[in-house]
Amino acid sequence: MAAPASRVASRQNHKAATEAIAKDTDTAIERVQEIYEQELSLLATGAKITQFLGVLATRRVKLMLRKH
Repeated sequence: MAAPASRVASRQNHKAATEAIAKDTDTAIERVQEIYEQELSLLATGAKITQFLGVLATRRVKLMLRKH
């Protein structure tokens, strides 16, 4: 069974976000993906509205990487 279109689009958005963060912060894509997935998981825990989790995760990852 194929994944729903919204999940496919969401995965593509997450991939694009991690690639952009890696480029902007000059960080390895693997490291960005690891941090992004952790932040996304933290934000998703108990979230009632999930539409903007990617935006929030992106912001948090960028802030974390710029501090280091």
